[in-house]
Amino acid sequence: MSRKWYLVLAVALCLSSTWWMVQRRRDSAIVMTPTAGVSQQLAAARKLAIGELAYDLTLSVPERLQDPIRGQVRIKLRLLQPTDLVLDFAQPATSVTSLLANGNSQPVRSENDHLVIPGNSLGRGDNLIDIAFVAGNDALNRNDDYLYSLFVPARASKTFPCFDQPDLKAPLALTLEIPSGWVALANGPEIGRRVSGGRTTLTFLPTKALPTYLFGFAAGTFSVERGERNGRPFYMYHRETDTEKVAANRETIFDLHQQAIAWLEDYTDRKYPFEKLDFVLLPAFQFAGMEHAGAIFYNAPSMFLEKTATQEQQLARASTIAHETAHMWFGDLVTMKWFDDVWMKEVFANFMAAKIVNPTFPQVNHELRFLLSNYPDAYSVDRTA
Repeated sequence: MSRKWYLVLAVALCLSSTWWMVQRRRDSAIVMTPTAGVSQQLAAARKLAIGELAYDLTLSVPERLQDPIRGQVRIKLRLLQPTDLVLDFAQPATSVTSLLANGNSQPVRSENDHLVIPGNSLGRGDNLIDIAFVAGNDALNRNDDYLYSLFVPARASKTFPCFDQPDLKAPLALTLEIPSGWVALANGPEIGRRVSGGRTTLTFLPTKALPTYLFGFAAGTFSVERGERNGRPFYMYHRETDTEKVAANRETIFDLHQQAIAWLEDYTDRKYPFEKLDFVLLPAFQFAGMEHAGAIFYNAPSMFLEKTATQEQQLARASTIAHETAHMWFGDLVTMKWFDDVWMKEVFANFMAAKIVNPTFPQVNHELRFLLSNYPDAYSVDRTA
């Protein structure tokens, strides 16, 4: 036998062996244990059992802060093997008002902030799970006249039942029912609007496949600024009442986003991967920014700079915008498998942000700035056990 045919045979044997091992893993018993939190063991079992996942989520936001947000979620999934299914929902069992599996009512079984759906109500192949619930407020940052979600790192399950792990990416179709005086944005562009009885119902284009921590939406009494760069529209939502400050910063904020997108498209040879890019400037946001796909959230004071802003403040703003925009490729389009690799997406975003921004500030000693910003922290970790 020629060397060529030995190679073909070897490849065939490797492929058949791999297929056999995968089938053996799929056909072996998969056990999902609802221990506290989202354990890596639970995540691995679900990844092995679940395919073709999708969410259809509806939330009804009342006008009064003290009233609960009610929701429904339809979860479509393909089970590779029948098994008891464990969803994440960090709310009391009484928060679930109904639970259907493939159209059949199920008892609510809640364990350690999980919902357990018995395997005998599911089957190999396509399944539908419908849950009506009262949403938790912890990850929704509710205020009197606005709210915003913040699901990072695994807090989506504090709001709605889901699989709160980064490697089970799924599209999300979102419908928000809000008071008629409010506006809203989400990952996807708005595709439907209905006004009735002092309420507005908005539907948004389903996202591309995303991990739950990258789902994002905000609703409330926001002002909306529109910009356009190279044919790309941007919408900026904010609550700043100083119109002069808004006017002084608006065009620069739009410019910085477009510059970052253009640079990244050229560098990666990959077009911007989502349908739109809007952003919300929040007055007391917990971080400098958060890279929800298509809907970045920012801390407003770091974006709306004073006329007397220093060069360091201007550089920090440009770096934050470049960092969050870079995440659309590094973290959103390509996502870590598990949280022990979260450093990779952050390092790539910082690396790209520096390449985008540094040439615009040639008078800054960027090497010294990098040293002072990073070396002390790195060395202090190195010194630990």
